[in-house]
Amino acid sequence: MSSVKTFFIIDFDSTFTQVEAMEELAIISLKNDPEKELLIEKIKQLTDLAMEGKMPFGKSLKARITLLSAKKYHLNMLVNRLRKRVSTSFARNKQFFKDYKGQIYIISGGFKEFIIPVVKSYYIDESRVFANTFVYDKKNNIIGADETNPLSEELGKVKLLKQLKLQGNVIVIGDGYTDYQIYEAGLANQFFAFTENVLRESVVNRATLIAPSLDEILYTQRLPMALSYPKSRIKVLLYGEPTFLAEKTLKREGYQISKISVKASAKLLNQHLQESNILVFSPEVKIDLLENAKTTKLLTAAVWGEWDQTELAAKWMQKGIPVFSSRIAHTRSIVELALLMILELNRNRAEELVGKKMGIIGYGHIGSMLSVLAAHLGVDVFYYDEDDLHTTGNAKRIKYLPDLIKKVNMVVITDSNCIDKRPVLGVKEIKSLTAGSILINLSYDYSVDLKTVKQLLDSKKLAGFGMDCLKPETYNLICNWPSSMIYLQNRLATHQTQQNISDILSEKLLSFINSGSTRGSNNFPELSLPALQQSNRLIHVHFNKAGVLAQINNILANYKINIIGQYLKTNEHVGYVITDVSKEYPKRAIEDLKSIKETIRFRVLY
Repeated sequence: MSSVKTFFIIDFDSTFTQVEAMEELAIISLKNDPEKELLIEKIKQLTDLAMEGKMPFGKSLKARITLLSAKKYHLNMLVNRLRKRVSTSFARNKQFFKDYKGQIYIISGGFKEFIIPVVKSYYIDESRVFANTFVYDKKNNIIGADETNPLSEELGKVKLLKQLKLQGNVIVIGDGYTDYQIYEAGLANQFFAFTENVLRESVVNRATLIAPSLDEILYTQRLPMALSYPKSRIKVLLYGEPTFLAEKTLKREGYQISKISVKASAKLLNQHLQESNILVFSPEVKIDLLENAKTTKLLTAAVWGEWDQTELAAKWMQKGIPVFSSRIAHTRSIVELALLMILELNRNRAEELVGKKMGIIGYGHIGSMLSVLAAHLGVDVFYYDEDDLHTTGNAKRIKYLPDLIKKVNMVVITDSNCIDKRPVLGVKEIKSLTAGSILINLSYDYSVDLKTVKQLLDSKKLAGFGMDCLKPETYNLICNWPSSMIYLQNRLATHQTQQNISDILSEKLLSFINSGSTRGSNNFPELSLPALQQSNRLIHVHFNKAGVLAQINNILANYKINIIGQYLKTNEHVGYVITDVSKEYPKRAIEDLKSIKETIRFRVLY
């Protein structure tokens, strides 16, 4: 018994490509026209009127061609532009076009001259491309469209579909009213309003289904696709105003985005979290709200900046939720802030930096960069770190913290590895500071014993104190101290820092979702993974018990599944096993892998 064939009718402008070709042609042909911007805007308006069904298509087409002032040779330049602007989800699903090349038609109100060269690399033969053709004068100026072609007329796509007489299931994919008209005329079984590049409300409201990407269409039709799951179905919650900066990047990837304020109620937060797969939140949010929230669908989370909530990170680890932070995004900003504090506090004492001795506690990204810049200002730099790290520049390592404190007259705390929220400098350490020292805390609020700091400022033993406060209550407390030798900031962040945070977190989240990589995770075993190569990736998170890897491999062996590559990393609590396998395997194997007693979470990528 033969199955019913499915035919795909795909629009070109703003569907197959990200742009309207006529507008791109105008950018080329009107390059030197003093009224270029005005003319391009008029062309855009004419396009929108036709695509929204507010103006006859033929009338719009003629008007646009008149405004173009284009020549035949401009078309080669246009084709080069369009090849680079194929819609993202179309480009990644090139295999679909190859597999269904006999069932895919491009039907467009655009022109064959630029459509055929673009779509042919997607296995679409020119015999299945139906579009207008240009008319030229003797000097090769474009002066119109072939008016004998039905696609130059109103209801042109409807007339063409009637001529094709396709027998089977017909699916129309497009962004314009002319695409909907095919479905309205009863010539298609489904009309997907394609919104990856442009969203037209009048078209979306008429569609049988909305397609934010080609992946969504392939998923609903149960057809093979490049991704394991449509990105448009992955929901991201941005919680707290600073995180809203990540909206553009994540939306560009195709994810659904929701945003709520840091002041949002527990009820509103829960409503969003119950449906969210990715959470990005700022450190200022109330942690108890997150601890009590239902996160059954949450795959991963990221915090906007530094984070010390180890209890919540551990809780999420037990649920198989990796947490990421932007540990190094603010390095330059914090280092410059440290130098600003040091210069200001020294200048208030009418002293220069040359010959001063600085002790840096914590020699990570911030500490090492600060040491180099301070040395260039004539400062002798010493540092303390529990790890034996590579020394940058002329800094000297001091093995014991008490020795460092006694040796220097400026102490800067950059260490963020505080255990159980104990101060890096407690009462004893602060009281052993050299008289006349300056102390700067760029770590957590609890990294120094503030009561002792105030006592030493009052007694003049401490000559200056600077702090970058995480919490408003800390900032307000210190603001009431009577000393004039205090330099405070309440999480000063530059525009570059915020953009760096957005870029770094987005990259980490996308890497985890797309490949399973946990590099840079705060609470998960770290694995940097290669991109998938003609295989499926089985991601298994489990409680770290002996024998789990053997169970996984026994199941794969029993089903005769070929292992292409395998990666394992564990920490004290969980194990993370990544297994790349050939694409063909019994689905029952997946159920057996999920049923391993120690399993926390299982995911398949392909």
